[in-house]
Amino acid sequence: MTYECPKCNRYGMEWDGRAKVLICCYNTCNHVIRIQNQRDIPSDVTISEAIEKDSGEIQNKTPDKFIPA
Repeated sequence: MTYECPKCNRYGMEWDGRAKVLICCYNTCNHVIRIQNQRDIPSDVTISEAIEKDSGEIQNKTPDKFIPA
């Protein structure tokens, strides 16, 4: 199943079983989300929670787009 990537906002986020991470499959993005202590295939709920948490962290890291006077 494919999920929406919080970085590029495209549906390309998939579970990579070899690396045990969520990774965006688009070459221009390649965003990675690591789920702590995850060995088996995570449930849809776990994946959604990880993406939502990472989305909040990405929004906090981006600088504001206005220039102070």
